[in-house]
Amino acid sequence: MINHSSIRRKSKEIFEKVIVLRKQGFSYSEIRRETGVAKTTINNWLTLAGLTLTREHLLIQAKKRLENNIIATEASKITRLKRKEESIQKTLEIHRKYFKDPFYNYGVAIYESEGSKGTDCKFSNSDYRLIQVFLKFVEKYFSLERENNMTFAIYIHETRKDDLEKIMGFWTKVIRVPKDKIKVYWKRNKVVGRRYNPDYVGQMAVRVKGERILGSKISAISDIILRKFQRD
Repeated sequence: MINHSSIRRKSKEIFEKVIVLRKQGFSYSEIRRETGVAKTTINNWLTLAGLTLTREHLLIQAKKRLENNIIATEASKITRLKRKEESIQKTLEIHRKYFKDPFYNYGVAIYESEGSKGTDCKFSNSDYRLIQVFLKFVEKYFSLERENNMTFAIYIHETRKDDLEKIMGFWTKVIRVPKDKIKVYWKRNKVVGRRYNPDYVGQMAVRVKGERILGSKISAISDIILRKFQRD
């Protein structure tokens, strides 16, 4: 039977440590790790001391869990940033040999001006020539395939619904992908005071997948190339 007399005889020091830890908001598992005392004994001792899960202890534990989660989140963020930087540096080492290649520089330049600025690699334009060059750039220097590593979407004004087949036919020909690989989105904004354009083909958007943080990698490459020309 657990009572104050038996605790004093056997393990007063450990008992007192368990009480202190509990008052600090430690959970049963944490107390067990710190003291080596079985959970059943911890429960009996805390019951005897009147320190079972009171509202005060629940609040202390909740605060402690929140603090631990914040620490874990920050540590995870630091780890992700470190991995990202390592991946970018590895790509830069591989691609330095292309820095004097005109086509490579042009591909980086058009991405800098028309591509997304985030981690993902997205490129959109209504000029089919720029779309073609971007696709060739990614395929040549990053060894990615348009059929397996890219998704395509075309944005068309609702007023041009009657031209859908013509527009789809145009894009499937110039980017060489089947129609079922191209999603269609309709622009609902009104166009006022603009003359009808028979050459209208909408805006093509390409999203590249298959290479982690490709957008950030190309941006890092662009920064190096831009600094070179700034010095000159």
